Amino acid sequence: MSLNKIFNRKNFLNLIFELLLLILSSFVFAVSFPSFLNRWGFFPLAFIAFIPVFIVVHRAGFIKSVFYGAFFGYLSYSLFNFWLATFDPMAFVVVPVIYASYFLILFPALKLADRLFPRKGYILQLFIWLSYEYLRTKGFLGYSYGVLGYTQYNFLSLIGIADITGVAGVTLIVIYPSIIIGNSLKEGISRFRETWRVWIKPSVFWMALFVLFNLYGIVSRVDYSDSPTWRPALIQHNINSWRSGIEVFEEALDKLLELSDEALAEKPDALIWSETAFVPSINYYLRTRSDRRRVELVQKLFDFMEKTDVPLFLGNNDLFYYGDKRVNYNSVFHYENGELKERYYKTHLVPFTEHFPYENIFPGLYQKILDLKVNFYGKGEEYTLFEQDGIKLAPLICFEDTFGYLSREFVRRGGDILMNLTNDSWSDEYACNIQHMGIAVFRTIENRRTMVRSTTGGFTTVIDPNGKRIASLEPFTEGVLIEDIPVYHERTTLYTKFGNWLDILSIFISFAGVALGILLTIIRKKES
Repeated sequence: MSLNKIFNRKNFLNLIFELLLLILSSFVFAVSFPSFLNRWGFFPLAFIAFIPVFIVVHRAGFIKSVFYGAFFGYLSYSLFNFWLATFDPMAFVVVPVIYASYFLILFPALKLADRLFPRKGYILQLFIWLSYEYLRTKGFLGYSYGVLGYTQYNFLSLIGIADITGVAGVTLIVIYPSIIIGNSLKEGISRFRETWRVWIKPSVFWMALFVLFNLYGIVSRVDYSDSPTWRPALIQHNINSWRSGIEVFEEALDKLLELSDEALAEKPDALIWSETAFVPSINYYLRTRSDRRRVELVQKLFDFMEKTDVPLFLGNNDLFYYGDKRVNYNSVFHYENGELKERYYKTHLVPFTEHFPYENIFPGLYQKILDLKVNFYGKGEEYTLFEQDGIKLAPLICFEDTFGYLSREFVRRGGDILMNLTNDSWSDEYACNIQHMGIAVFRTIENRRTMVRSTTGGFTTVIDPNGKRIASLEPFTEGVLIEDIPVYHERTTLYTKFGNWLDILSIFISFAGVALGILLTIIRKKES
């Protein structure tokens, strides 16, 4: 291909047009979620956000699709995860790069489906997309933010299907219009005028599926009016997480105790503090007595716990030294009258900022991460259920409530209530808190269990088994949330039983579809 051909006016205009389409799609995708434009997000836009992508995928060649994929992945996640700039500046750089690498594979895969099946490739594209959205949540780099179905967290009748399919069923119904419309327009408006009848059946199928999903979401809602209730007090002390040092720890404890005393006047069944609400390691400083002010702070906490008969669940760092090796666990402790009853160590750690398991493979990168003063955590191994008043509580720390498999496993082991302790206050953007909360909504529907979320600065809330927020605190305020919450455990959902079956099926169909397409192409070439 000559340089003249590459840089001629027509090709240049095509390049600009296609890049503009991808920029448009990136923007619409980002604002479909809680964003810099609207704290709750414009969720209807998600149904059409990727129309430009499927037009560009058809127009571009395979090599071009690689570069377009990288461009789209980087831009879309820079816009969508804009709050990472204040939450974790390193992640703000790393996450878009990771998604650039994902999309530079995804775009050619979508292109391959279009090329192998010129008329019906949209079907294979659908399952390739579902496969991508599942696989991107797995492994060390697993990250659930940005899964398209999560845009619909407020559309409760639609997302009721999640108790069968997980979020994948919702993603299917959301991405489908973009695929259909994008493919119908991929050869231009003039061609669409000739072929529009071809797209009637796929469109009717989507409309029927949309209606069925909503009807199911309505009739499948659980009635928990006769369920017993539990009355926790969720404490949101709204401390600035970027501040550190003993003075800040003392200030935080004073706030926590003041708000807890306020809550105790309402006679709650338990107090729940947020992730690492109490920073100094309780057990370590009790054992070693190695820092007077921290020991005094721990003693002040115990004085409070011992004078009340209300159980306390709190986030803390559990620190150990094995020789010269320091191991810190992001933990939830369950105390009654100052006695430790149970503890849970976070099992799904945040990549790079909480762990990096490839020290031996990438020693240079490992050292660079350490140079940023990152505090790595040890990985928990147990699904520990807390028992209180005959209720089994499933503790989830930080972004653990963004992964369906964790909540599902806790419920399979008998969990009655999902209890998330989170500190999202590293960012002062509402969108950060609300994106996280919106994902948590799906865990309640998937398993038909109530969730309580106690956070440092938001989004503290109670979500019922139907995904409805029945009480909340305004983000970035101090407050106490006390609510009689339903303890519903009468129903075991298909999702709880079978997990991500639709995702696994999508992967199988994707590989089988590509293999079939290649085989048919070879046969056609031989026959011709």
